[in-house]
Amino acid sequence: MKIGEWDNLGRARALLQRQLGDLNASEYAAHVAVNPDNGRLRIFVATDVGLLDYQYSPVGADPEGPWILRGLLVRWGSVRGLRLQTDAQLDEATDAVQAIWRLVAEEPKVELTATTDTGQQSIEALLAFARACLQHAG
Repeated sequence: MKIGEWDNLGRARALLQRQLGDLNASEYAAHVAVNPDNGRLRIFVATDVGLLDYQYSPVGADPEGPWILRGLLVRWGSVRGLRLQTDAQLDEATDAVQAIWRLVAEEPKVELTATTDTGQQSIEALLAFARACLQHAG
């Protein structure tokens, strides 16, 4: 999935798209994680120039106040310890599949998870992002 396909970005979407345009970067895939406790976003964008790691959070302690988008670009050659892990199990009584996918990196610190419980779209988004990262990481 790309930035424009994520429904949970809110006002951060326009900032992200502008940043990509300012950088003149081609987006391969993106992944968004929302902290359910405070609404803060962790946004990863795989691009032709590297992996963008963003956080979208309140400027201060007040979640009703202004929010800021902070980002860091990690060149693909500097991404370390990137791996995709999976566990799957078949329920023999119902033929239902329970699966979990994890994309993990040591640098930058990435821990993304999608399961059949979170839905097929969640898994597809994670795998699209993982493919883009694995194809470009050194």
